[in-house]
Amino acid sequence: MNRVGIEKLNIYGCSMFVDQRKLALARDKDPQKVIDDYLIETRSLNPLWEDTVTMGANAAKPMLEGVDTDRIGMLIAGTEGAVDFGKPISTNLIGALGLNKNIRNYEVKHACYSGLAALDTAVNWVASGLNGGRTALVIAADFSREHLNLKEEFVLGGVGAALLISNNPEIVEFEPQRKGTWSIDVYDTWRPSALGEVGNNEVSLYSYMDALEGAWEDYTKRAGSEADFDRDHRWLCYHTPFPGMAFQAHRTLCNLNSPRKKAEVQDDFRKRVLPVLRYSKRMGSTYGSSNFVGTASLLSGDAPVKSGDRIGYYAYGSGAIGEFWSGRVLDGASKRMQAMNIDGKLDCRREASVQEYEEVDTKRSESIEQENYVPDRNFPSGLWDNNYQGKDLLTLAKIDGFVRHYEWS
Repeated sequence: MNRVGIEKLNIYGCSMFVDQRKLALARDKDPQKVIDDYLIETRSLNPLWEDTVTMGANAAKPMLEGVDTDRIGMLIAGTEGAVDFGKPISTNLIGALGLNKNIRNYEVKHACYSGLAALDTAVNWVASGLNGGRTALVIAADFSREHLNLKEEFVLGGVGAALLISNNPEIVEFEPQRKGTWSIDVYDTWRPSALGEVGNNEVSLYSYMDALEGAWEDYTKRAGSEADFDRDHRWLCYHTPFPGMAFQAHRTLCNLNSPRKKAEVQDDFRKRVLPVLRYSKRMGSTYGSSNFVGTASLLSGDAPVKSGDRIGYYAYGSGAIGEFWSGRVLDGASKRMQAMNIDGKLDCRREASVQEYEEVDTKRSESIEQENYVPDRNFPSGLWDNNYQGKDLLTLAKIDGFVRHYEWS
């Protein structure tokens, strides 16, 4: 088996955000309780001229600067928010990014597991040697549907992620044989239509935890004596439908492996998990990009990350599947990730007022499945001029006869 891992990684956290405190006040909720329960301070929001295609492209383009794109032999896009029921967004991305035509591409779906499903296929292709020295581009992108005035409103968000997978990783080297999986048939959260995003919160919580325990047990069998929860995993990156869920997951694995007091769990959480949540606390739900956002968060910050540190990952997708896997940080990874300036780009997002957020989500719902549509670049006021014009970001120009037309700003 050949070496395989992440050569490059970038995250696109959208161009707007909503302040959770202000949203809580508007909904007659205690702002501090909302923050404490979900660990989300702001959540990402897209304007009407962005979708999963633009998000994926806007994550990928800066990452591909200086890269010989003719070496890319595979593109897999993971999403549960595709813009068409037949045409995969991978084809839109090939066109938008100007990639070569000799490239295998498709789109995969499995709720929030879609990003890892895409990654896993790319990893197997590269590790097997069938890639012939070529690289794989993995893209994951999703954002929330409308949930105005519903309890789920505080755990929404959106993000695009792009990864270049190769035999010469520079960020994280994967350990393909250390992987545990657990699956079940359940309706916890699902999208029955292009408009709907529904679920049962209690069923989802139990399914997430059952999958975590089942995947960890399978992982320990496959990894053998090295699968010591405390000693062998310096960092832990859990799937985050909202960052607060990571604490519940960490408490579960802590007590499953070596029961401890709540204060000890909290201390371990601060040391091994909290640095992984920096970006999700600013973006909200990160869907199929969770493990990728966590990796970027850890390596772009000031955590004491060392070459060789093992990251334990937990991915989850409703329906449902859980997977525990691992990778090791490579020398120079933090410097390379910091050069992507993800923090700076998040700082440049425009805050949307609660009223603007409500109007954006309402207008977006009205636009879905329209045969002809032109997004209004004058709303929200000033966003196009300040955050897009001349910034070389992919945007949806119009829909004409159901054909989507994209252009770089």
